[in-house]
Amino acid sequence: MATTPQLWSELQATFHKDLPLTSQLHTLLLQERSALESRDYDNIKALLATKNSLVNSLKQQANTRMHALQAAGLQDEASTLKAAEQEAPIVAKAWRQLAQQWDECQHLNAVNERILQRTRLVVTQTLDLLRGANQQNRLYDPKGMANNNSSGRSITSA
Repeated sequence: MATTPQLWSELQATFHKDLPLTSQLHTLLLQERSALESRDYDNIKALLATKNSLVNSLKQQANTRMHALQAAGLQDEASTLKAAEQEAPIVAKAWRQLAQQWDECQHLNAVNERILQRTRLVVTQTLDLLRGANQQNRLYDPKGMANNNSSGRSITSA
């Protein structure tokens, strides 16, 4: 394994940038959850724009890290982390801290996604009721989206 002080320095620099970005993303995901729960759609739009910007910045940092690891001839994160624990404990600590934050962000994002899916289901069911759509004839397309092929009468035309 071709680890050098320069590699550890580069990794530390990316972690130093990622930790506050990931912390901001964590806070933003909590705000997004609150906005989803209260159906504050204007706020959700603003949060999504910020979220996309943060995620893009984090992707750039991940690419920088990947290039640094590849330039050093490293492909396996687990063995690189093990080497960091021995050669650069501060880098390993930041790496683990960042990984923990990412896990928390992934969990929060999954919760928000479930809220969105549930909201979408409720809205779809409500619209189907207003349109007089028959739930019995519901089919799904290849993407898993519901198609309603019924020709039920709309509540407004009843």
